Amino acid sequence: MGFSTTAAFTIIFVFSLAVFGLVYSIASDTAKTYVSELREKKDRIEASSNTRMEFLSVSATNATATSHNLTVVLKNTGTTTLNLENFDLIVDGIKYGFDYNRSKLYPETAVEINAYFLPGGNGTSHRLKVVADNGYALYTTYVVT
Repeated sequence: MGFSTTAAFTIIFVFSLAVFGLVYSIASDTAKTYVSELREKKDRIEASSNTRMEFLSVSATNATATSHNLTVVLKNTGTTTLNLENFDLIVDGIKYGFDYNRSKLYPETAVEINAYFLPGGNGTSHRLKVVADNGYALYTTYVVT
């Protein structure tokens, strides 16, 4: 009887060690992933909070009877360098392609953004939204001349 009790406790002890090892490895990996995601989130929040832009000018000229060309000059007044390749230009809720005269928008520099043949002729009013690569957005309205 003494041997079977010792054997049972040994089996339970070895099984407990195996379960603890499994639980520990899963918890450790989860904690590492969580800490890594928290760092990334902190970096994104910091970059977003250090981002400031302003419109220096917005001009829309008539291209055809039913379309216009848009030229926007943006200045980075924040401390974060922005990547123009990941910007979005949204006019009246529709995302449009655009070209630009520099790929990086460094602090205290300006960039010219051009979009061509957008819908809306002379005298039409439009809403413009420019979204930076980190989610910072600027809004304005303009009228085609």
